[in-house]
Amino acid sequence: MLMNAGTLIRSARKSRRLTQQALGRRARLSQPYLSLIERGLQNPSFEAVERALLGTGHRLVAVPTVRDDVVTIAADMRRALLDGRTDRALRRFLQLNDNLRAEHGAVRFALAISEPESTGSMQWDAALAALVAHHLGREGLPLPDWAANPRRSLKQPWVLGEGPYTLPPDTARVPAEFAERNVLIDEDTLVSA
Repeated sequence: MLMNAGTLIRSARKSRRLTQQALGRRARLSQPYLSLIERGLQNPSFEAVERALLGTGHRLVAVPTVRDDVVTIAADMRRALLDGRTDRALRRFLQLNDNLRAEHGAVRFALAISEPESTGSMQWDAALAALVAHHLGREGLPLPDWAANPRRSLKQPWVLGEGPYTLPPDTARVPAEFAERNVLIDEDTLVSA
């Protein structure tokens, strides 16, 4: 998966609440250089990326992955929703949940770092952000900016996969990352059989 070094470094830095200046001191990189990298105006060396990530307490690990990432699944969900196939969108959402549950550390982060295009539904966009926050947060991994964006939260509560046979979950059983975004889902739904 091709990943933008600037996004990776910015997410890792923000996850540790470091300024560019503080990270620069830790990684022996100048603040202006980090700023250029984070804005995508500088293509850093592998060594610079590695030093920046180590400065945040993270490691750079390259691993092959065959699982669909959030970008691929969001695109599939968009097509399904355009075709009126909310059942297919729900199946793809649950597949992403399984993919994120099955992986650890760097692979999980790699599956979630790139910002997906909108599914065309504010509700499903919020659900994707909540799912990524739920899984990355469990391992203390940095949350990508797109998943923390307030646009990916709903003003009114929405029951995920709402249909004629859907019962609203007990709000005490809604994971915090979903509740914060007003997406109602029972925590048991996120545990595959």
